[in-house]
Amino acid sequence: IVMDVKTLDSFLHALDTDGHLLDLMPRKIVWLSGAPGAGKGTNERYIIEYGHLYPSPLIASSLLNSPEMREKINHGLLLDDTTVISSVFSGLQDPIYQDGVVVDGYPRTEGQAYSIYWLYRELEKYGAQPKFSVLVLTLDEEESVRRQLYRGERALEYNKRIKKTGQGILKDVRPTDLDPQIARQRYHIFMEQTYSALQTLRGKL
Repeated sequence: IVMDVKTLDSFLHALDTDGHLLDLMPRKIVWLSGAPGAGKGTNERYIIEYGHLYPSPLIASSLLNSPEMREKINHGLLLDDTTVISSVFSGLQDPIYQDGVVVDGYPRTEGQAYSIYWLYRELEKYGAQPKFSVLVLTLDEEESVRRQLYRGERALEYNKRIKKTGQGILKDVRPTDLDPQIARQRYHIFMEQTYSALQTLRGKL
């Protein structure tokens, strides 16, 4: 569902149910996005060390755990903006992130990109001097598909060894990393929707 700016503004203001949303939001946030397989996980530790941020990223998809949400995510689809925005903004209010954090996998749509601009603008009005950065990792389609499938293959092989030896912790295997068609679909969604949305933040932060 695509919301107009007026509706988005009303929704975002309504999230501040107790009047403390801006008090609890980190002032320093790195919004990290990238095409599937582009290496967000690999680069996070360097970004965290360089920016002196909380040692673990806030991973947007980890906040979306209902069966209905996971079903959509496992098929490479995007969730509605109200669900994702409210989940991410709620997660960011955890006091552990007060000195700064990397947010992995957000924004993915124009509505979510607008929410970042809205938050930046509101924090400025509040006198908080926010420091937001948006980092985007890209690669071509064939390499993206290859990396996704290779990641799935490695995870399956690792789990097979763990089951055989009985030692270690099984890795989560993303269904999207096992199906070439879904892997390709994820790439197209990123380029057609997410990458386009990220461009709307140029010069605003």
